[in-house]
Formats: sequence, structure tokens, C-alpha cells
Amino acid sequence: MENNQSNTRRTKILVTCGVMLFSAVTASWTLSERPLNNHECFVSIAAREMLQSGDWVMPTFNGELRLQKTPLSYWLVAGLAKITGRVDEFTTRLPSVVFGVLSVAAIIYFVNQWLTFRIAILSAAVWATSLGYIRYSHNARPDMGLTFLIMLCFLSFYSAITANSRKRQVVYMLIFWISFGLANLSKGPAPLPLVLVPLFFYVAVFRQWKRVPKLLPIIGMVVFLAIVLPWPLAVASRMNWNLATWKREFIDRFFGTYASGNKPLYYYLPKMFQFTMPWAAFVPFALAAPFYRVWNKKQPVMQFLWLWFVVDLAFLTISGGKRQHYIIPAIPAMAILAGILLEDMAFSKKAYTSRFARNFLLSHLVILIIGFVALPIVIGQLLHEVLYEAILLSAVGLIGLLVVAGLFRAKRTPVACGTLFVSIAVLVMIGYSGFINPLNYNQPSRQFTQAVAQKVPASDELIAYKSASARFIHYFGRSVPKIGTKSEVYQSYRDGCWVVAFGIYLDELLDNGEFEIAYVQENAERHGQNIVGGALLHKSGGGSKDKI
Repeated sequence: MENNQSNTRRTKILVTCGVMLFSAVTASWTLSERPLNNHECFVSIAAREMLQSGDWVMPTFNGELRLQKTPLSYWLVAGLAKITGRVDEFTTRLPSVVFGVLSVAAIIYFVNQWLTFRIAILSAAVWATSLGYIRYSHNARPDMGLTFLIMLCFLSFYSAITANSRKRQVVYMLIFWISFGLANLSKGPAPLPLVLVPLFFYVAVFRQWKRVPKLLPIIGMVVFLAIVLPWPLAVASRMNWNLATWKREFIDRFFGTYASGNKPLYYYLPKMFQFTMPWAAFVPFALAAPFYRVWNKKQPVMQFLWLWFVVDLAFLTISGGKRQHYIIPAIPAMAILAGILLEDMAFSKKAYTSRFARNFLLSHLVILIIGFVALPIVIGQLLHEVLYEAILLSAVGLIGLLVVAGLFRAKRTPVACGTLFVSIAVLVMIGYSGFINPLNYNQPSRQFTQAVAQKVPASDELIAYKSASARFIHYFGRSVPKIGTKSEVYQSYRDGCWVVAFGIYLDELLDNGEFEIAYVQENAERHGQNIVGGALLHKSGGGSKDKI
């Protein structure tokens, strides 16, 4: 008996380690190869300038104050850069990878406490292979950190409110309040409604009011404020309490009077399917399942997850300012629901019959097979230069699906599920190496900027005429003042400054032949949907005077 328990424990440890390793791969594959995009560079430049100035309170971007976002992501990148010695793609994105892997660990721990180890593993694997996880763990924006911390709020809250032990309840609520505070430092004040509104509905719908006093409301609030308040108070005191920037970013953005994006009311409905891919077929079933008593002891957990997802989705829908990444903190709830459904269809077969589960999974496989067969044909027509990679991706996908189907047919369900997740991970690796990295539209910008950085001496100043992207400023490695008038640019140019310009702005400078081109690149920067030319100008010349 002891040997069986020991073997079971050893198996669980090995499976957990395997899923953690697997999630790290899907979160970080070729992390440094793809250039940083503009929004990622807001983080990298603010972190770099924190290190240069030594001021960790007032973030700056290109020498100007940047108070639009709370500073946790800047602090983390700057702290890592103190260790690595540089702010690059790896350092800037690593916090998102770590938060992604921690989110997988959190699902395994908490779902195992609520339900079963198998459901916990399947839920974690679904999350680690979803498009939302893969995309934002590869991105330096604070969204994966925010997602992990909001997830931890929900998971710890439910564990606290259902705990039988007062000691465990206190521990879980301390985790809740600390996570809640850090979430607001990560991207505040978004966590306030994204966490509190669903929890209010949960307490109200299931009449949990008597438990609220046991959730450390006073001590927790003190912990929360101790984490959240010092930074905004320090900033406000140094700004003479001028809070116009925060009003615009946090209040006007919600009501859509600032940077609304003009998105339709239904904007997040397709996004919830997009970010749960390749598990999107489970979404309609997951939204309906919690209302059926057939789930028995699983039903309360499923209803909590349903409220987390649906209430946040409804709140974001009524918000005037919409961005696709705003929905990411709700996707883990759907991933856990999908994991519960997948476990029942593949193993338990209590809510769904064997025939239904077989037909559902088979139809899913057929659709994917058709997609993989069509992929090389479509890619061959549109992007012939990556046809080989498309064929490889298609072949691996088809082989993986056929192996998975054969294992399911042979009743080797655990191996089939493992093979399915590993196949998705391999497809992610091929996708990043063959498509996402080589075809990234920021590649020309990185190449041009690195060439410019080599030509401009560290002792000289570079200015930009009218426009310089965050990408350019990051890869140049220094601040780049932007000058809006041609006369000022020409005066600086005559005084020995280097000048960079792009697209139509470059054409404006070259119209009268007063500027010498030191370096030129036909495809140098992205303006809107177009890749435009760029040039480095200096009176020493060294290049062609021809217009681009």
C-alpha cells in the first residue's frame, strides 16, 4: 500500500514537472529572436531610463514623463537588467515568461485542491497551449503579469471562502490581498473592477455575505493599501497633485472619451474564441455546462469560474475603451472550464456519453486535418518564401493528429492527451521559428536602427524629424529628441547633429538638397500599415543624395 502511494506521488511529481517544463517552452520559445514592438519598447525604454537616472519613482520615456501605466513592469525589467547588464529582448520579455509559468503552477495547485489532479493537469495544459497564453507570455507588455495576479486573486479567494480550516483561510486571503495589490501596481486600476465586480456577483448570487467578515477585510485592506498607495502618492506629491494624466488614462479611457478605438459592442465575442484557440470549440459548452446538475460536486467550482469569465466579459463589453488584450485575464477561467470538460469527455464520461465525446473529439480532429491540408496551399499562394516551413508545419500537424486519433482509438487516453499537448507545443515552435519571427514587420526597423547606432558616435547627438518610433529609440540605445520644424532641424544639422527621418518626412527634408545622406535603407520603419524608407543625415555625407 505504501509503495502504491509512493508511486502515485512520484507520478504526480513527474507529470507536474513535465507540464511546467512544457509550459515554459510554449511561453519562451525563440524569446529573443523577434524584435520588440512599439508597446513593448515603452516598457524597455522606461526601464532603461530608470537605470540611467537612478529615479525609480518617476518613469520616463525618451526623456519625458510616462505616468500612463503603473510601474511594476518597469521595475521588474530594470531589476533584471541590473543582473544581465542590458535591456534587450530577453530581459524585457522574461518577466512575462515567468508570470506565464507561475500561472500554470497556480492552476495545478488550486484546481487540484478543488477537484482532481487529472483535471488540474488538463486545465493547466489547455491554458499553456492557448493562443492567449502563448502570445502574451512572449510579449513584454504587463498583460501576462496582470493575468497571473488577477488569476491568483480569484483562485485564492475561492479556496479561502470554501476552506474548512481557519488557518488555510487566513493564508489564502493574505495571498488574495497581496496579489490584488501587486495587480494594481502591474496595471492599475484595471484589477479593481476586473476582480471586485465578479466577486461581488459571486457573493450576492450564492449568498456568502456571512463569510465576508472572515476574509480579512480590515487587515487585507491595510496590506492592499500598503502595496498600492506609496507610488501614486510619491508621484502626486512631486507633480503638485496634478492628476490630469491619470484621469485621462483611467476614467476617460473607460468611458471611451479618450483612445476608444471605435470598437463595436460585440468586439470581445470573437476575441474570446481567438484567445482560447485551439480549444475554442469548448467555449459554447463551457458557457452552458455550469447550469446542469449532472456535474454534481464540480458544479460550484464551474459556476464560480463562469461568473469570473462572464462578468468580466460583460464589464469589458460595456466599457467605451476596448483593446483585445483587455480580455486576457478572463481567459484562464475558460481554460479551466475547458479542462473540466475535456477530462469528462476523455476519461470520466459522466456528463457526456461516450458517443457524444467520440463524435465531438473526432469532428474537432477532422476540422484540424482539413486545416493542415489546406495550409500549404494557402501559404504557397500568399507567401511562397515560407512554403517549406508551411509544408513542415502541416506534416507535423497531420502526423500528430493521426497519432492522437490512433491512441484514443486504442483506449490509451492518457498517452493520447499527452501527445496532443506535445504536438501543439511542437507546432508552436515551428510557427515561431518558421513564420512569426522571420515575417515580423519590425525586422527592418531593428536592422535600420542598429546600423544607425553603429554610425552615430556616442558623443554625438541624434535628432528625429517629426517622428521616431519607440522601436527606433529602444534599438538606438539613447534618447532621440523629436523636432517638428524643418528650420530647427536644419540649424541642428549645421551645428553637427545627426538627423534621422522616415517616409514623407524624409522626402520633405530632401526636397531642396540641403541634407547629405550618410545611410539609407529602402524598408526602414513601419508607418501605419506600410513599411517606409528611412535615412540618416549628416553634413559629413558618405552616402547617396537620391530620394527614396
